[in-house]
Amino acid sequence: MTTSTDSSVEGRSPRPWASAMRQVQWRWHAVVSAGWALALAISPLVKASGVGHDVALAAHLIGLVLAFGAVMLVDWHGLVWLSGLRTFRDSLRIGEAAHPLVWMGLLLIVVSGAFLGPDLGEPVAWIKQLAVLALVNNGVAVRRLGARLSLLKPRIYRIADLPRHHRIAMIVTLVVSQVGWWTAGVVGFLATLSRR
Repeated sequence: MTTSTDSSVEGRSPRPWASAMRQVQWRWHAVVSAGWALALAISPLVKASGVGHDVALAAHLIGLVLAFGAVMLVDWHGLVWLSGLRTFRDSLRIGEAAHPLVWMGLLLIVVSGAFLGPDLGEPVAWIKQLAVLALVNNGVAVRRLGARLSLLKPRIYRIADLPRHHRIAMIVTLVVSQVGWWTAGVVGFLATLSRR
């Protein structure tokens, strides 16, 4: 007979816990999406110029380095795990340690971005803004995925050892992360160049 503890070790969490996690996740999706929308809504009112613009741009770049640097570290460590040079648990620990850095960087990007006065009349500006929206929501999904992965049995050597739904979730979050970060970074860089 399987107990609820046994089922959580194997990656199948008890129903009440799973339901509570889904509710919390959707609340966080709503919170981060509302924060993103608020930053866009107030951006015409708080647009900085002169030194204020330079400070906001510096904060924006620091946020980018902080968050994207942490994301690249986690993704690189995942590739090292896939190559067999690190354990699955090592990769999970790196992800847990880097997650607060990613969120601090994203917060800095969103807040400072409001002061940079994005030109929302340009379609290119919306590409960057939607990439950022995808990234903050992906961050919520990654956090939940990390919690689910930490419940799995400790002996996981390859991606094929993961349950199928965990593998799919891992690949989707990785693709959204990389596409979102590179899109936001490149579009932001090109927009900054075009203003000079």
